Amino acid sequence: MASNVANIILILSIFFSFLSNLFFFKKKIKLSINTFNWSSIFTFTSFLLLIFYFSSSNFSISAVYENSHTLKPFFYKLSGTWGNHEGSLLLFILIVGLYGTLFTLFYNKNITFKSWVVFFQNNIYLIFLIFLIVKSNPFDLIIPTPEEGLGLNPILQDPLLVLHPPFLYLGYVGFSLTLSLVLAALVTKQLDSTWAKVSWPWVMSSWVFLTIGITLGSVWAYYELGWGGYWFWDPVENASLMPWLAGTALIHSLLVLKIKNRMQNWTALLAILTFSLSLLGTFLVRSGILNSVHAFANDPDRGIFILVIIFLITTISLLIHTFYSSNTTNYKISFFSKENFLNINNLFLLFFLFIILLGTIYPIILSALNESISIGPDYYNTILAPFAFIFLIAMSIGPILKWSQNIRLKDTYFLLIVFFVALVLSLLIIIFSKQNELILYLGLVSSLVLIFTILFEVYKIRYKINAINLSRLFSHLGVGIFILAVFLNSYFSKTKDFEIQIGETKKFDNVAIYLTNQNIFKINNYLEMRTDFEFMENNKIFTLNPSIRRYFQPDQITSETSIKPTLLSNHYLVINFPDLNSKVIGARYYYNFFIHGIWFGLILIIFGGILSVFKKRI
Repeated sequence: MASNVANIILILSIFFSFLSNLFFFKKKIKLSINTFNWSSIFTFTSFLLLIFYFSSSNFSISAVYENSHTLKPFFYKLSGTWGNHEGSLLLFILIVGLYGTLFTLFYNKNITFKSWVVFFQNNIYLIFLIFLIVKSNPFDLIIPTPEEGLGLNPILQDPLLVLHPPFLYLGYVGFSLTLSLVLAALVTKQLDSTWAKVSWPWVMSSWVFLTIGITLGSVWAYYELGWGGYWFWDPVENASLMPWLAGTALIHSLLVLKIKNRMQNWTALLAILTFSLSLLGTFLVRSGILNSVHAFANDPDRGIFILVIIFLITTISLLIHTFYSSNTTNYKISFFSKENFLNINNLFLLFFLFIILLGTIYPIILSALNESISIGPDYYNTILAPFAFIFLIAMSIGPILKWSQNIRLKDTYFLLIVFFVALVLSLLIIIFSKQNELILYLGLVSSLVLIFTILFEVYKIRYKINAINLSRLFSHLGVGIFILAVFLNSYFSKTKDFEIQIGETKKFDNVAIYLTNQNIFKINNYLEMRTDFEFMENNKIFTLNPSIRRYFQPDQITSETSIKPTLLSNHYLVINFPDLNSKVIGARYYYNFFIHGIWFGLILIIFGGILSVFKKRI
């Protein structure tokens, strides 16, 4: 019964989506928009039903049986709704419909343009809705009904994993509306500064949600996976980073289009690229071709289906761009002008994107040819770091320049002062830290130049509040602090592997670690072995309590980290599952320097983006 009700609702969603297309071609615009909104409402209803089935442990529903069990707290039953392939795809479709419906509610100016936006959004929505019904239905019926479910992957049973996927989806699925806006503008010949103003809050909202999603995932990986880091260049991590880079380039091009009415075709191409990369991320997560802590599908047929969808949407979008894009007038742009430096930054962003795309896709291609290659952090860091320095300098110079004008003499003096201060301060850090590394020095200089440029800029116009672009200042300051923290963390952090038993003390550098206790507890769905480590650092004593959990359903072992934050660092400890016949526990200690700067920088970037969504611009 439960399965039938949900499937009927999904069929109604498809029916109303088809009706929307029919009314569009019959030029019954209001009916087309209304039927699309009804389809979105039915999809939303089906998602609420899935949440209800998870919360009530209805194991006659396939998605519930495969990803939940009765012992799981409600909080994680909720996350189980989208912590699987079928449920997450339903969430994907729901958000596509949600963005389209919100657009119909908030935009009431050009009805023809509005109808084309809804038409393109509806067809993206419809394609994935058909995919859901045919290949990934979360409401498939199981007969006879199992008494217990298989459970959710324990590492996904975490508060941040309840929030991470929805924010991530609100981000890169939100770029579906960006694509619809661009295609509608191309068809109706309205790709201009007015269109850019209409599109700006939607593009920025998607970018902000994606940034929040990536940040939450990074924080979760840091404290949950026990690897001591915040980014591992995992292919699925890259899958969310690639549309973020393309989206960032799109934002800068959209800014030029909005203010100077230029770069129409380039902006359209970036919009197509951004959503195509979002679809590529969907393929990587759900095709079963990747082994990742983030991936949760293992059906090659689904991957082929998604590849066909990517090819279809991207090809049609590029064909529309080819046939409907207009020949824009060639403008003479000074090299030292704001728009030129925005173009330079965009080229760097696309270069970073290409390197990450190559590093993600190349191993997959080799695997299909029965060959293997391992591409890790060294590949990305070695290639990207030298260009990142130039990118940060260009990012520092661009905002202080004027539109379509050469750099002024006083701006040159200002930049020279900033460079001098950054060079001297970076040199002092290198000398006193005794870290004689050129890469570290360049990283410090380039990030400090960006930070000081922004701080000095704020100081210069501190009495002209209206002249301060707070959204850009917060975002760029966040980037500077983030990059500075990354370099400091990379070169000043330490790691130590050791074995220890109760009553034993380990000493290294200025830290003494003493294992005082070890206990086993039974908690709902798992057994937990907790340990008590006493740390002494510079006559300061604190305790860390890492643990090991063995889950019953599913049968899986996880490590729970213990972290002691200080002003400039984190003391981070994780233990291994001990041998049953051994009293020795294996442990790994991380001293993570300036890790807080990474989170603080990301928070500033997000805050700047939020300000930009709501800020009224010229």
